[in-house]
Amino acid sequence: MALVMVQGHVCGTLVSAATRGHPLYQLQLLFHGSTAPGFLFASGFVAGLPRAPLSLSASLRRARRLLFILGVGYVLHLPYLSVWKTALQATSAQKAALFACDALQLIAVSQLLVLALQWIVGRRWIAAAGLAAVAVLTAAPVVWAAGVSRHLPPFVGAYLDSTSVPSTFPLFPYAAFVLAGAVAGAALGRQDPAVRSRRAIVWGAGLLAVGALLAVALGHVAPFWGPSPGYVLLRLGGLLLLLRAVEEVSRREWPGVQTLGLLGHETLLVYVFHLYLLFGGVLGDAPLGRLVGRLGFGQGLAVAALLVPVLLAAAWAWHRVKMRYSRGASLTLVFLATWLVYEFLARPW
Repeated sequence: MALVMVQGHVCGTLVSAATRGHPLYQLQLLFHGSTAPGFLFASGFVAGLPRAPLSLSASLRRARRLLFILGVGYVLHLPYLSVWKTALQATSAQKAALFACDALQLIAVSQLLVLALQWIVGRRWIAAAGLAAVAVLTAAPVVWAAGVSRHLPPFVGAYLDSTSVPSTFPLFPYAAFVLAGAVAGAALGRQDPAVRSRRAIVWGAGLLAVGALLAVALGHVAPFWGPSPGYVLLRLGGLLLLLRAVEEVSRREWPGVQTLGLLGHETLLVYVFHLYLLFGGVLGDAPLGRLVGRLGFGQGLAVAALLVPVLLAAAWAWHRVKMRYSRGASLTLVFLATWLVYEFLARPW
């Protein structure tokens, strides 16, 4: 998913408008559409692996990390590194982008919900999370059609749908991926490999069948590429089958699997770093900004291929630091976060 994400963002940003009609470019869009659901599902899967409820200290550590991820999500959308300049000079489009619910915001809020369910209902949290996922899927078409977000402050409404603020991944229906991932992590992740494999195949095929039926039945009610339950179930079914395939490849220890696994271990770093290289941010202009919209499709693929070793090197270096100097790595993040918040609040313009 990390590799496809990088390739998709690089080509989508750097390839010229004339090239985007190329059949190969359109083909890669089909694969790129699975990256976000894959990340959301995987984040929930990892959250569902430990036996719950977690201890108080473990819960606080997870909540702290999720709040950090939430903060990173908003920092990536900041138009200026000044609260005053953001409030007084940011355009309506910039403020809408700042308030939008993107992948990191969705992961953080959805996982905080899972954490709350684990504490509230204890060992029954798996059933509660499953019911919550069904509720999100069922309510999504209604929430979008009603335009609930238009009657709420933008920073709240952005989490519900995309009618008032152009959120990429509002809670309805995308939180279902995180919730379903948490259920899968608890129901599959702790099982014997043979049982896990069988269940992944059966559940994956079943979700694909039900998703296809719902997509057809609700086609006139809910747009497929929006709040459609059929879209979510089809993606979930495909992700379960992909999970089974990836586990098989990992078990056979194919060459390069452990190296690529670094991208999975350090997904947050890879996500933030490659976005900075492509789009820049409040800390500096994008190093690849001069190439935006100027490359052919082959050239875009070449840039993506050259970018992968850079991202792998960054992931390897940070992973080594965390393993050898875990406390130092934590203090580094605390210092950087504190410095960024101070600058944001203290800068007059």
